Amino acid sequence: MTTKEQLRQQWDARIAEYRASGLTLKAWCAAHDCTIDQMKYWLYKSPKRTPSDSTVTPAQATRFVPLAVANEEKPAPLVLRVGPAQIELHAGFDPQLLREVVHALAETVSC
Repeated sequence: MTTKEQLRQQWDARIAEYRASGLTLKAWCAAHDCTIDQMKYWLYKSPKRTPSDSTVTPAQATRFVPLAVANEEKPAPLVLRVGPAQIELHAGFDPQLLREVVHALAETVSC
């Protein structure tokens, strides 16, 4: 093996170690006694990595998940007027409470 091939293998190993570390380029270079410029050079020279490459961990892979969007439109409220009173009803109102309120309003209006 030539010196050039050995150097290439050495840097391929360093690049794999850097990518697996999760460190920033600056932090990794400081911890491994190399300059950022050297690392950038070898990163540029390294073969392009694909997502199927072993350097990509499952945590780094992009995943798509289904998203259900709820219908945010609310039905318009029903407005009842009993004399001078106004009652606004929304979906899910309590019918028994409405009966009692209307009855009480009707008694005060007829007085």
